[in-house]
Amino acid sequence: MRRSLSILRWQLVCTSCMVSVAMIVALLKPSAFGHPLFLLGLAVTVLAAIGALLVPWSRVSKGATMVLPFVDILAIGFASSVQDMRVGFLWVIPVAWLATYYSASAVAGAVAFVSGCLILFAGFQGTASDTAVRVVITVLALSFLGTSIQIGARRSRATRRLLRRQSEQINRAAERAAGHQRRVTDIIDALDTALVVVSSDGDILKMNEAYRTLYGRDRYGAELPAQAVEYDDHRGEPLRRGNTVLARAARGEQLCAERVWLYDTAGRWRALNATTQRTARLDDGAENTLLILDDITEQLEASEERRRMVAIVSHELRNPLTALIGHVELLLDRDDLPARVHQQLEVMAHAGERMQRLAKMALDTGRAAFIEPEPVDLRVLADAAVELFLPTAAGKGLTLSVVGLETLMTSGDAFRLRQAIDNVLSNAVKYTPRGGSVILRLGISRDERAQVTISDTGRGIAPEDLERLFEPYFRAPDAVHSGISGTGLGMGIVRAIVDEHHGEVTVTSRPGEGTHVEMRFPDGAQIHSAVPLLTAPRSEISI
Repeated sequence: MRRSLSILRWQLVCTSCMVSVAMIVALLKPSAFGHPLFLLGLAVTVLAAIGALLVPWSRVSKGATMVLPFVDILAIGFASSVQDMRVGFLWVIPVAWLATYYSASAVAGAVAFVSGCLILFAGFQGTASDTAVRVVITVLALSFLGTSIQIGARRSRATRRLLRRQSEQINRAAERAAGHQRRVTDIIDALDTALVVVSSDGDILKMNEAYRTLYGRDRYGAELPAQAVEYDDHRGEPLRRGNTVLARAARGEQLCAERVWLYDTAGRWRALNATTQRTARLDDGAENTLLILDDITEQLEASEERRRMVAIVSHELRNPLTALIGHVELLLDRDDLPARVHQQLEVMAHAGERMQRLAKMALDTGRAAFIEPEPVDLRVLADAAVELFLPTAAGKGLTLSVVGLETLMTSGDAFRLRQAIDNVLSNAVKYTPRGGSVILRLGISRDERAQVTISDTGRGIAPEDLERLFEPYFRAPDAVHSGISGTGLGMGIVRAIVDEHHGEVTVTSRPGEGTHVEMRFPDGAQIHSAVPLLTAPRSEISI
């Protein structure tokens, strides 16, 4: 299609020039119409224009399309045979046509054809010398003109190709950017967190689907008939428009997890944590603010449900524990029991009292791990813990012992520290096979901290499981398949207690070689014995 248009355009230019010359000749020199070659040239040009209109040039090879400019050269040659007409100047048009779209050989052929026409029709104009001069001048002029046009056309085509490639690259980049923008928008819209960008004038620039759903806005930011209302508290007072988190974000206030209650368009109460973050400064100097709204309603509801369940379970535990402790105390008041039974009943009484304290702590989930640190002798806690687990260890044929320093002082909550020791010791006894040993060692670490180490000769822990040992509810596959009961909470509680005391807990283990758990407490450690950590023990409780 483009080839047909260009051929038609050039041919119409050439034909129009010939027709214009004919009209001027008709007015100024009508005698030229008596010259048959002039009329022939005019007729050939008109026929060439008709052919340009009728021939489907898109189906013709490029070389065949050169016929038209050569026909025009011949037609101009016919018309130039009239003396003093100077129609030969029109040869510029077909030569420029060939120079624009064809090779240099085509231009050279056109110039040679023009020269032939000059020589062929020279008998009608002047002498042979005049003809020779005209041929030389015409050849030089048309050659220079054709060469210049061809160089310009070549550069123009190269420029067009370059621009076309650059345009294609820009279009591809724009498509990639648009696709990336769509993906980012889809990802942001898929987030449960509500996001909105607000200008300093209070205009909403961008928002995601979560924000639109929460606040009842359309995709352009306009408020829908059913709107959400912010409150200062659950079932409290509604916030004025100037005190909403969006208005405060527009004013540039810094918010960090600030609680706001929202009564959404569906008639539900939602608890939101509002956080603001400044975005990049624009060219006009204005700053925008990103408002992040985390919906924590389900977390609060789950936390409240857990609190209720813990309260119920703890309350229900207290009643049977009270009965159990009461009956144990009645048995302790009897004088006819053997001393060994009396000692075992005291262990039961102490365990029941500890269970009561744990139930009381569960009822008060908001209190701190320990409020007033007090001096604690870790040796006393270790001896009591070993005494508690001695019957279980004896039933499995285990050697359970406590070695090391006779007195190892630290500061903290004795009840919580005992809980940590019990949890580690319970795991060691539970997962050590019959005939093995469990040792609880007290001493000081190389960095001068009170250290409690519990070592066993149990099955050990695989490296990939060791990394997840402190995760809540995690149990190693070997432990699960062994059929030994457990919840996977013990070690997480141990780390929490040690962290509360600003200490550190580390676990080393190899499958089949046992496990070593070290708990180190840096604050208030006081050593009342100079016995090193790895020397022979002074006292030992064992079975």
